Amino acid sequence: MKSIDEGHLIELSAFFASILNKPEVLNEFYGYSKLEGNEGELEFSLRKVFETEFDQIARKSSAIVSHFKEHGGNLRTQSASFDPDFFIKFMKENDLEVLAPYLARNFLLEELDELTISWWTEEMEEEGLKKNPNWKGETPAFKIRLSEDLSFESIMKGLKDKSLEVFMVSDEYAMKNPTIVFGAFEEGLYDRELQLKETGISEANLSYINVVPVLNGIRCDQVLSTDLVRYVIPELRVLDNTQGWPKGNYISLWVAYGAWQAGNTPTLGFNVNNILNEEKINRGDFKWKTDFVKNPLIVHWHESNVSIQLIFAHRRRKHKLSQQVTSVSTNPTTGISTESKQTLTATDTRLFNSNHWFRCQEINGAHRIQSIPSLDIRNGNAIYQFSNSDGRIQWTMEPRLSRL
Repeated sequence: MKSIDEGHLIELSAFFASILNKPEVLNEFYGYSKLEGNEGELEFSLRKVFETEFDQIARKSSAIVSHFKEHGGNLRTQSASFDPDFFIKFMKENDLEVLAPYLARNFLLEELDELTISWWTEEMEEEGLKKNPNWKGETPAFKIRLSEDLSFESIMKGLKDKSLEVFMVSDEYAMKNPTIVFGAFEEGLYDRELQLKETGISEANLSYINVVPVLNGIRCDQVLSTDLVRYVIPELRVLDNTQGWPKGNYISLWVAYGAWQAGNTPTLGFNVNNILNEEKINRGDFKWKTDFVKNPLIVHWHESNVSIQLIFAHRRRKHKLSQQVTSVSTNPTTGISTESKQTLTATDTRLFNSNHWFRCQEINGAHRIQSIPSLDIRNGNAIYQFSNSDGRIQWTMEPRLSRL
């Protein structure tokens, strides 16, 4: 991430503060909480809005862009210091984004009477983490009343002479006070719609026909060679925010397993089994999710696959994931076992943890027993937890056997 000029970012935030009291501008801001993938969280790419000049929700020309250009143009003709063309270029070149983690979730648009305007830079985060490795994040901000017709000049003057108070905000504040943050967060919002269109779920993977419940008593030695054994994660949640305020939680999951191929050595499949690739969970959303891991961990857990290894991680700048993955495969004809080892690496990614699960133990019901690293039972399945100093992730697992 390249350094961004905080002075320009403050000016840009002040200018947006001067037009956010326009109902059509605030409506467009709020509308982005309805975008697919946002799950009620207000966030969008300023760069995309100013490149397309289009309101994706209302399907019309962007009110944000038109008011920005109109009011910015008026300021320029008045020989003021604000140049709208410069700041449009500034937004595009720095891929600026808007994050408001709790605004649309906690506050009704029609009831808003004030807004807190905040800004974020990477330097703020680096400085905070230097002082405290477990720093949860905070950003400078000022507050405006929407009923007051504040001009850009009056806001900048208030910031300069300190008649407009600048204070620090974080999760606790933003949960109780409507807050919008401007910055170059690298949340990937510019490309999000494209990513959503490209993400598809295989019907074959989701078709659990003729599923034989484990409670029916089928054990590992009773599984037929024609049976299809899938292994799935029914529920998952995070218990903490894994990045500093105001950024979201991006979860990754790899599944490594050895696949026996006749005449070949067993190979690990983790390169093609990146089950979750930075899938987003909204900041502050710690509820159980029943559809987060949409695909099976393994589409068919063959008898030659003695075990699988799960590697959970999350996005974290300047961390590098480097995890050795191992798997044991057994030739079903000769009974000879072979161990495979490889190293999984990922940049800007931090490991939660990794562990192995064994096929026969799971089919025999181990997923329903509370034991390390599980914590409790939920809906009949053991709750597993991985953690690091950034936070905790919990999930449940179960095999699903289809007798074809």
